Amino acid sequence: MTSTIDPQIAESLSFPDTKSFVGINKPNRIEADIHNLQVDGRIPPQVSGVLYRCGPDPAFPPLLGDDIYINGDGMVSMYVLSEGRASMRSRYVRTDKFQAERAAGRALFGAYRNPWTDSPSVAGMDRTTANTSMIWHANKLFAIKEDGLAHQLDPLTLQTIGKHNFGGRLLSKTMTAHPKIDPVTGEWVFFGYSAGGELSDDISVAVADSKGRLTDEQWFIPPYQSAIHDWAVTQQHNILPVMPLTTDRNRVMEGGPRWAWDPGKTTHLGVVARNRPIDEMVYFEGPSLFSFHTMNSWTEGNLVHIDLCVSDRAPFPDLNGKMFTPDEVAFKLTRWTCDLDRPGSDFVQRPLLDGLTVDMPEIDQRFATQKYRHGFMAARDPLYPVNPEIAVGVWFNTLVHIDHLTGESERWYIGDDSNVQEPVFIPRSDEAPEGDGFLVALVNRLPRAHTELVIIDTAHFSDGPVATVHIPMNVRPTFHGLWVSSEELGRVPTLGEPVF
Repeated sequence: MTSTIDPQIAESLSFPDTKSFVGINKPNRIEADIHNLQVDGRIPPQVSGVLYRCGPDPAFPPLLGDDIYINGDGMVSMYVLSEGRASMRSRYVRTDKFQAERAAGRALFGAYRNPWTDSPSVAGMDRTTANTSMIWHANKLFAIKEDGLAHQLDPLTLQTIGKHNFGGRLLSKTMTAHPKIDPVTGEWVFFGYSAGGELSDDISVAVADSKGRLTDEQWFIPPYQSAIHDWAVTQQHNILPVMPLTTDRNRVMEGGPRWAWDPGKTTHLGVVARNRPIDEMVYFEGPSLFSFHTMNSWTEGNLVHIDLCVSDRAPFPDLNGKMFTPDEVAFKLTRWTCDLDRPGSDFVQRPLLDGLTVDMPEIDQRFATQKYRHGFMAARDPLYPVNPEIAVGVWFNTLVHIDHLTGESERWYIGDDSNVQEPVFIPRSDEAPEGDGFLVALVNRLPRAHTELVIIDTAHFSDGPVATVHIPMNVRPTFHGLWVSSEELGRVPTLGEPVF
């Protein structure tokens, strides 16, 4: 018996041989439970809880033949660490997009943030993939991507519960993948750009209290429409960065890219006091710069400080389609300072770490929104060899700790043929001094298609892991995650029975 397959569908059964789909970026697409993972060394007894990770993992080859890495379906993984043992679970977030494509057996959605490239069968459908970050608030777990609402997940089974709009009270159709949890008040502080829908100019800024109840939502129009991936929140202020990664409606509707770099525009930092009318926002200006991620921020008298990873331009083509050079998109840890006594003035820049390209910053979250001392991040150290199969897209070969008080830093090189993902900090105890604890991160070991979860004692940072958990598959590089302790979960976690 013979059968024929439509050529278009046949082509869609194979992933393209392009940088978004080869090497460490090869799609995994595995939903699995793995109990009692091999552990080298000893998992410290203080490490009891779950590391959650979220990243893009396309369930189907791209509709248009190729795609960018960040457009994959949301895959959430959890790593249960308790009583010296380790287990893992991974599940796709059941977004509207994922479920429609699974039912069809092929991709239906086109280019990143461009609904005009989708199959007509999914016109008007929610396109978010919920593939960027995880949030734990009011005893609930969420996966988020900035082009849609957060999706609530069961913290133990990872089953998708559904979209979260605070019981219908949130008007914005989008939420940043980088909301901030205030460790002092317990508030969930967040914004959403294109709040009115794809390509709208408006931005929503909102707050939910420690119980998860929405208490405020205000909207405003920025100086121009731009991609705002991360932002900054202090105990006193919210800071919205408007940077020259811009959009053009006509370009998008004609099938072009959602974002293009516009070097003719300047950078604006909108600063407004928390819990004050949004129309009191004042702007500070600077040269055309770009940042994906903020390390921390705080208010000191009339000065607002933001520590973030800054490059000369965004890693996207410019308005004329010209690509960037590696040096132009080398992110450097930098401090921006706004003087509230001089609204409308330029913000001041100061480099904090020389010689390394860095990103994926992390801190002791007990000190978020406040003056702090210790920061951690992933880095690219050019002194070590790089496997070209790894050096595609988002990759790092070193973990770094910086002491902002002394200015000193220390490093741990992860080894050849390897990529380290975003580090997450775990305090040694609730009473431990800032930065005293453990740093956990996933490491891709490419030749073996193998992943390791490393645990580093920050008291002996450069010595490397005190424990290594071996995961017998390649976990496609994720973006962001978080640690939720057994105490926060209300139980010593276990995987329990598999649920699909």
